[in-house]
Amino acid sequence: MDQGQISEHGFNYMLDCVIAMKEALGDKVSLALDCGPGWFLPDAIKFAQAVEKYNIMWLEDMLTGDYVPWVNPQAYRELTQSTSTPIHTGEQIYLRHNFKELIETQAVRVVGPDPADIGGIAELKWVAEHAYMHSIMMAPHGTANGLLGLGALINVCATLPANYIAFEYPSASDPFWNEIVTGLPSGPIVVDSHVDLLPGPGLGLDIDAKAAKRYLREEDAGFFD
Repeated sequence: MDQGQISEHGFNYMLDCVIAMKEALGDKVSLALDCGPGWFLPDAIKFAQAVEKYNIMWLEDMLTGDYVPWVNPQAYRELTQSTSTPIHTGEQIYLRHNFKELIETQAVRVVGPDPADIGGIAELKWVAEHAYMHSIMMAPHGTANGLLGLGALINVCATLPANYIAFEYPSASDPFWNEIVTGLPSGPIVVDSHVDLLPGPGLGLDIDAKAAKRYLREEDAGFFD
């Protein structure tokens, strides 16, 4: 994503979008915004302060996040200290050690590790508990993980401490995933904003090798043999 200063017109347009969404949602559904990355710190501070009165659940990845191989906790800490709007990041941070400064310096109000990026379920659980000890909330990322990632998030989030808010809901990245993954309920997965634990062992989901074979590339034809 290209980075640059936000124009006055662009800033006002984004603010109008927030106002319109809040008018539509009221106070029955919380609004969280994925904001980047790509913002410079002054624009991020200005926007976070401008939306304070709209009670945004969080502003995510304003400074770093997607495709950015660094965290920059010092800048996030300045942003967080400048506003009452909760600031969120963490979706592409690898291992618990790279969350340490974010958490221990109160650089963000919400962390969002992804079980596929952080290094697995155990790493995510450790970060959630460390964040809990520092009064930081947990809202894990997961949009690109597909159905196996959904199984991982359902299971790990059922074990998280009281700082857990919600997880970002992954779905089938290609329609055929619904044909090759077993263990999903026959009806809706999300009911009244809640997801039941899957009854199967492990992640609760598995790959149907026979169904999956027809989608393998020629060079991978023996993958399930």
